[in-house]
Amino acid sequence: MSTERRAAVLSVGDELILGQIADTNARWILGALAEVGFLGIEHRTLPDDRAAIATAILEFARRVDAIVVTGGLGPTADDLTREALGDAAAPQAALELDPVAIDHLESFFTRRGRTMSPSNRKQALRPPGTAMLPNPNGTAMGIAARIGACAIFCLPGPPREMQPMFRASVVPALPTGAGAIATAAVHQLGLGESVAAERLGAMMDRDRSPTVGTTASGGVVTARIRAEGDRASASALVEETARQVERAWHPYAYGRDERTLVGAVASLLVESQRTLAVAESCTGGMLGSTIVDFPGASDFFVGGWIVYSNALKERLLGVPTAMLEAHGAVSEPVARALAQGAVERSGSDYGLAITGIAGPGGGSEGKPVGTVYVGLAQRDGGKSAARRFVITGDRHDVRERSARLALQMLRLELLGMAEVPLLWEAPPAGEKASTPATGRRA
Repeated sequence: MSTERRAAVLSVGDELILGQIADTNARWILGALAEVGFLGIEHRTLPDDRAAIATAILEFARRVDAIVVTGGLGPTADDLTREALGDAAAPQAALELDPVAIDHLESFFTRRGRTMSPSNRKQALRPPGTAMLPNPNGTAMGIAARIGACAIFCLPGPPREMQPMFRASVVPALPTGAGAIATAAVHQLGLGESVAAERLGAMMDRDRSPTVGTTASGGVVTARIRAEGDRASASALVEETARQVERAWHPYAYGRDERTLVGAVASLLVESQRTLAVAESCTGGMLGSTIVDFPGASDFFVGGWIVYSNALKERLLGVPTAMLEAHGAVSEPVARALAQGAVERSGSDYGLAITGIAGPGGGSEGKPVGTVYVGLAQRDGGKSAARRFVITGDRHDVRERSARLALQMLRLELLGMAEVPLLWEAPPAGEKASTPATGRRA
């Protein structure tokens, strides 16, 4: 569109270049920019190198309407963003001490009963012609500048400081325009990426508006939808396309945007006033941890057991010794017994159990690495079932994907669709596999 506004994001820090920490800021900023009508055309990660930062700022200032830089505003010698901004926006000029920033720093340390180090004075410096941005959550104030028609915002790296500063100081100062970018993300688990894309059909044509593309991570496939135009029209187009995606992916689609699979399961359990307990072997607590990451998990989750050894499976959850000897710990009967034991000993309405071979060793011809059984039991009627999966990936992948498959199994049960096939599902060992309807790629 002719009113399209473009932006670039620069992430600064040797620790990012070396892979020592993950860059979560860029993803957040690009999404926040899209909300206010800016299309992020590039994200670049830079070391703590003054010349490299200045060069990138000058390069993008000729191409975009706004640049957001994160990192490099600390008090140490390797924090060079303010100096690099000066080289780009006010070459040959010395940095100036900002009196408001000095007051902020002194007040920050006084309120905490601490003495400010002389090195912190560096955080009150800015290039001439620029302005400081308030930071109520830390010592590093941001800096706003302009090079030609391009607005530049340098923000601190910690997300708890950067995000409020972006909302409060950057968004109101961004160049305005008539256009907007509306986005949505629809998530599903159970269809492989290729099959999921086939179900979307013409929605994924590249010349279509809104655009629809898919990404896959940990078994979850996400349809990312984007439309540009005036805000009302773009939002309406995205909403209608999101509904079309959900219909195409039914019943595997469980939520949009920030909605998680745990959140979808939580809503169903709370609505029906049911509770859940878990029993884990190969996942080692990952399922329980995933559940309690959800705020309000205590409304439906009663707890669980990590029963890695056969001895604990027997003693804590009542799995019969004869069953373990006859079928092995990684088997349908044991998965069902674990789920039933969780229900009986916790008093919960539902029990989920996971037992498998996460690898890299321990597999066999009949039970290769990645073989996982997920058991599901109910208190009402004593119903129980278990499903076998052969999951691709390394040890972490197998554990993470097992936990997600267990949650999707429970979600489908709560929806009355327990028999729907799932990604990586396989028949019990020794039975002939049928052609999978869900695909294997994700």
